[in-house]
Amino acid sequence: MKQLLSLTTFCLGLAAVPAFAQEACPWAGGEYSFKEHGVYGDFTVNADCTELVWSRLSDGPETSALEKTKHGWKGELEKADFELLDNGHSLRITGTGGAMRQTRAERTN
Repeated sequence: MKQLLSLTTFCLGLAAVPAFAQEACPWAGGEYSFKEHGVYGDFTVNADCTELVWSRLSDGPETSALEKTKHGWKGELEKADFELLDNGHSLRITGTGGAMRQTRAERTN
């Protein structure tokens, strides 16, 4: 009986993990826009915070996988690396030349 109770508790805990993961990522399911000193763009983050789709006026959309880091979620694009920070509105962009900028994205949805 004790084993059955432990197994039930474990299964209920696993069922709660996806809901917790979504709550832990403030970027999840959002559409964002930003403009900072010549660096600009629009992007969307999927509901489980595992993928970002980036678009600029001059380029077509580009998709990147997101990976959880100590400070947020990072990904790689063709011309830059980025990290979406835990606060849900700041991101760091590192260009191919190594220059890093931190900017604020506005949620548009």
